[in-house]
Amino acid sequence: MLAPLSQARRGQPLPGVPFSGEAVANAFVMLGLLPEPRAEQILTEYRQALEAKGFRFGVLTGELSVRPGAHGFQDAQATGRDQLTQVPLAVARGPVPVPLEDLDLIFTWATLTPRGVKLGFDVTGPLGDITSGPPLRRGHVLPGEALAEKIRAGMPVTDNLGRNYRVRPVRGSGTLPSGRPGHPPPRWDGELLAEPEAPAVGEAVRWLEFTPASGPPARIVMSAPAQVTTGPADPPWPTAAEGYLAALARVTSMSISTNGGQAELDTERIVAAVADALLWVGALPPDSALLSGAAAAASAPAGWQQELMHLWGRRARQRAGDGASAGLAAGLPLRQATAVIEGIGAHEDLVWITLYGHPWVAGEYWPMITPCFQVRAVDDTGAEHDGVPGSGGGSPEGSWRFWFWPPVVPEARRIRVIVSTLREAAWAETDIPGRIA
Repeated sequence: MLAPLSQARRGQPLPGVPFSGEAVANAFVMLGLLPEPRAEQILTEYRQALEAKGFRFGVLTGELSVRPGAHGFQDAQATGRDQLTQVPLAVARGPVPVPLEDLDLIFTWATLTPRGVKLGFDVTGPLGDITSGPPLRRGHVLPGEALAEKIRAGMPVTDNLGRNYRVRPVRGSGTLPSGRPGHPPPRWDGELLAEPEAPAVGEAVRWLEFTPASGPPARIVMSAPAQVTTGPADPPWPTAAEGYLAALARVTSMSISTNGGQAELDTERIVAAVADALLWVGALPPDSALLSGAAAAASAPAGWQQELMHLWGRRARQRAGDGASAGLAAGLPLRQATAVIEGIGAHEDLVWITLYGHPWVAGEYWPMITPCFQVRAVDDTGAEHDGVPGSGGGSPEGSWRFWFWPPVVPEARRIRVIVSTLREAAWAETDIPGRIA
């Protein structure tokens, strides 16, 4: 497929679509059709030959590499479940207020993992040097380091096993003060990790306790995993190649921008190149329903529907803070991957879940898609919903929030969540928090 690139001549456009080569290589790595080192070797040889002719590669021209993209996925697949460090073992929901000097600190949730306890926090008040300097607009900052330092200096953290914990930041964002009188103080939210200083022996962790210099201690109780019914399910498409191609084809328009310019990708030719390569190697069945006009159209929502979904979803994060939630720590019966529904939440017609998964890698830009986990759901009224990824991250272990579209009507009381990889799927059924049966 890459052979036409050898006909490239300096001063002339590259033959074919520059992004098609790496799109096919990425698909082959994700589907296990080609080892990642071999795919990277093939792309590197062509890139070096073209660079010798004076061509330069980058974001706007294609990089002829699977880095980023499927890089690391096959290595992550080979990792045993007993080696994972972020699998949710138990989940606690807040709020748990903790007095800390002149700060209003609230832990909003906690997740027990083999590595330690992940802690979601909201804090209002000054965090030392991070709030000094000229006024800044709202943006991503790292308040967790200052908060972790305050906890380390003035508040021991212990568990029911008598172990001490070290606290460090994971992520965070916030609003820096404007410096004007009468304006609200800075507010931050994010995630901390409390790591035990000694391994656990025998008994499980039941609670985590914060002991301030003044005032009573605050305790986060780690509930046992919820009794959630689970089972295996069929993935959305009969073969992994069909599932990958369906995810790739959902994008019908894509531009990539950098400081140096902008490129509009030929999405139809790129998808066609990937489909052609999958057909040639026998991964994509020639009688696949995905190749028919009706099925292909059904896999990609109309443009206005996509825009509506994104407009509605922009408000999802703000609305989620007012909703009811429940911790689940519900493991799903997948054989080739690990997935745990950490929790579920709802506010009016917005319903969301937090999903842990492994292996989970993320491509930097389309067409380097890496659909490791996809989420859909069916509520007890019979309505079907797609899970739309929101905030989160992590690689090769990660946790992401998915909210459901179309909105879940208030009459729905229970929901069956279906989590799919390209090869398998499983479901868990649970009550929707805050909705009385």
